[in-house]
Amino acid sequence: MVLEISQYFPVKVAISRALAALRQPEAETVPTRKAFGRVAAETRFSGMDTPSFSTSHMDGFAIRAKDSVGASEERPKRLVLVGAVPLGSKPALRLRTNEAARVSTGSFLPTGADSVVQAEEVRKVGGKLIVKHEVEAGSFVFKAGEDVRKGRAVVKAGEVIRAQDVGMLVGVAIGRVKVWRRPRVAVLATGSELTNSMAVTGIRTRNSHAPVFLSLADALGCEAVDLGIAPDKVSAIRRKIVKGLKQADILLMTGGTSVGRADLSDRVVSKLRPRVLCHGIRMDRGRVSGVAVVNGKGIVMMPGPIQGAMNAFVLLGFPMIGKLSGRKEFKMTTSAKLTRRWKARRKFPNFTKVVYLRVFQSRNGVAAEPLAGETESMSLLTGSNAYAVIPESVTALKAGSEIEAHLLPGFSFA
Repeated sequence: MVLEISQYFPVKVAISRALAALRQPEAETVPTRKAFGRVAAETRFSGMDTPSFSTSHMDGFAIRAKDSVGASEERPKRLVLVGAVPLGSKPALRLRTNEAARVSTGSFLPTGADSVVQAEEVRKVGGKLIVKHEVEAGSFVFKAGEDVRKGRAVVKAGEVIRAQDVGMLVGVAIGRVKVWRRPRVAVLATGSELTNSMAVTGIRTRNSHAPVFLSLADALGCEAVDLGIAPDKVSAIRRKIVKGLKQADILLMTGGTSVGRADLSDRVVSKLRPRVLCHGIRMDRGRVSGVAVVNGKGIVMMPGPIQGAMNAFVLLGFPMIGKLSGRKEFKMTTSAKLTRRWKARRKFPNFTKVVYLRVFQSRNGVAAEPLAGETESMSLLTGSNAYAVIPESVTALKAGSEIEAHLLPGFSFA
């Protein structure tokens, strides 16, 4: 006799309950040069104008533009050279009428100058600079404060700090940044049949699914914790879960989520007095998945078959990681057109569906080929580089339909 779960929770209900009960990791302050890839926990503002002084874009001569008015080949202007501005020095010179000073790329402009004329466009005769054309005010000048004004937000809370953001922070003399601690994600594989051995093991099954989720945790900027394998024994599973909840913010469990005698995940988790426990989710495949929150720590109970486990990860685990990361925007999508018709499976057509896609550039734009395969098929996933989430109410899509393809770091390198 096949046992069934009596109640299935809609995906939105299950994940919203879990997200509300999760405890956010604390923030920490790190040196700016170590902040790359981290999520800003606060908005930082520039305490200065950048550049502090107007600077030259070119090797040449700083002048006042009005002193070049009327200059031509026939009637050049002759300006008096009064010195040079060394790189890295504050400008000590002040230009008066019909004066010029030598500058290098990156030199500050002397007081009074508003333009730079390129070295190759003028001629030097003795102590005079011969200018044969009019120069527009601001030519080859990076004005003070043109890049960043004092008080401007240079990094906003919830944004991932990119390489260029690190440069910006250093440029405005911000040496330390408050960031969210990286979420810690533990992965536990359950099942007496599993082994980590690479040798031929007869009836034993290699633990190939846990590495998938450890890798995805790495790709999402988390600290991944491998809890190994727990056999199908209540005491062993409980020990591993308790250990995982001590070490991590989220625990991903694979296997043991159904309702057979050897399916112990739900039974063990329920005895930990979870604040939230939803076992049985309206998604296909993976309806025997579950989500729980124990003392502010999240647990995602994922089925043993890889497709159901992956569905549970993208619909339940991924949003939980997104919240704990502190990121303002965590989802990445692209619009694509289906290359062929897609139809829901006959079983559970009114559940939320995850469709795996091969997204590629076609002559007519971005195309997405919907893939199908057995729930145990790893090759279905290796052939995919994106996925679509199909609502409960949709059971079929025509070829050419516009869909939202989700791109998942670690899954969507293509």
